[in-house]
Amino acid sequence: MVGQTSQSALHLSRGELAALLEGQILSGELPVGTRLPSERQLAERYGVSRPIVREALRTLSERGLIAVLPGRGSFVRQARATDVASQLDALYRRRQATPRDLVEARTTLECAAVEMAADRATSDGLRAMERALHGFERSQTVVERARYDLAFHLAIARASGNPVIETMFGSIATLTFELMLRSLSDPNVTRASIPYHHDIVHAIQERDAARARAAMAAHLAVASALYGDDYDRSIESVIPMWLARTVAPGVTLEDLLPSLEEEGDGS
Repeated sequence: MVGQTSQSALHLSRGELAALLEGQILSGELPVGTRLPSERQLAERYGVSRPIVREALRTLSERGLIAVLPGRGSFVRQARATDVASQLDALYRRRQATPRDLVEARTTLECAAVEMAADRATSDGLRAMERALHGFERSQTVVERARYDLAFHLAIARASGNPVIETMFGSIATLTFELMLRSLSDPNVTRASIPYHHDIVHAIQERDAARARAAMAAHLAVASALYGDDYDRSIESVIPMWLARTVAPGVTLEDLLPSLEEEGDGS
């Protein structure tokens, strides 16, 4: 139960109420799945108006801490690595990140992740990678293939068993998706890079960390060899316009990967 001790005299501001509830969520006092009291109940408990409660709940929702379900209430939601993407994506774009920037970052991050995955991947983690590759191979459109391509790399980050690495990859997932659109629309890049997918999985299955790292490094290096002038232009400028229009403005990663949790949790 939220705030069992009466705090009706606190008269909190919107930010203070959001911070108080956030602390309860992050500490585990409010575990995943907990239904928060109604707006009226929270207003009475903390001595604030319902508009202040509503704004505080909106803040928590924007931070990915709760899900507000119309007609049902507000629930503490499971944290996901992709939650940070929306918060950092605008910053990366304002800094005019290029494919070179992203490939360098991905090489540092994903080569470490795949090494760890070779040591730590569970059977569920391996199945998630295989399902992503199966979906990739049966996909008919560039956008659909990019979704499964991203799911594959997210599955590897998760299989590393390191939540910090998974979250770091989640912060660049949206830009990575866009870069995948560029790669998968280029037959030369596709021919050179896609075979590494299976090399990576086989190396992880055989617990060969060095080979997994080498395959990932070679996979990511294709862009530097074949992108040409696009390699040092802003990421947004290298996506063909017809492809950019297939992804609605403001679309979330969950919209792009509606089956991500199923692909990644081994269920």
